[in-house]
Amino acid sequence: MTRITRDLDTITIVLPATIDALPEVLNPICDALEAHGCPHPTVDRIAVAVEELYVNVAHYAYPEYERPGEARVTCAISEDGSRHCVEFSFEDEGIPFDPVAKPDPKLATSVDEVKIGGLGILMVKRMMDSLTYERRGATNVTTTSKCW
Repeated sequence: MTRITRDLDTITIVLPATIDALPEVLNPICDALEAHGCPHPTVDRIAVAVEELYVNVAHYAYPEYERPGEARVTCAISEDGSRHCVEFSFEDEGIPFDPVAKPDPKLATSVDEVKIGGLGILMVKRMMDSLTYERRGATNVTTTSKCW
């Protein structure tokens, strides 16, 4: 069951970590970004980054569980004068995984060398302003931010 809480400019979504739940994460976040005047191309880039990070949790955090583990996604939007920033925190109690420590893949130089998968974290690093990770006890906490 999905739980969404809102507190001023913060949205917290707690839900089963499944791919099917992705719209429950993206829809309120995109709505909030648009309400804060985030340009559509930036909303699209942020949505791709959020999708990549959430899908990683849904696919890999709980490989041995019989039912989905839980994910918590927090979106906090702030304003400093004419500049807005959004920060996302993805939390799960799955297996430890540090996306920041993962080396960037070697990019293909021809179409014949292109492999499917493995580029999500690189896309997040390039589309967002920051990406950090920490392990808090049994919890993975991945944080990313973007300003506009």
